[in-house]
Amino acid sequence: MEKGPSTWGDTWTSDLSEELHFNKHARKMGYNTKNEYTNAAKKLANAKGNSISSFRAKNGSTYIYDSNTNQFLIISKNGNIVTFFSLSGGEGYFDSQFNNYGDYLID
Repeated sequence: MEKGPSTWGDTWTSDLSEELHFNKHARKMGYNTKNEYTNAAKKLANAKGNSISSFRAKNGSTYIYDSNTNQFLIISKNGNIVTFFSLSGGEGYFDSQFNNYGDYLID
């Protein structure tokens, strides 16, 4: 993955966004606190390995998918967390996002 800003994936786009996404996704993913949920997103933002797929979108955002955990993350072009959740469609969902928004895959 390309190196992003020094604060890559450290914060959400806003406190409200963090709150809304936590309420919508965290408990389904097994996280009970915002801190646990956000730390898991940060971990995926910087993850490497064979199970990690990512691409840069045409708008500059980075989409990341971990096939081992089935977790999906979008990081804005400014390096902020946009969304983080478990995929119900797995890799097929990630591939559809690339087909709709992708510019190029990131190694």
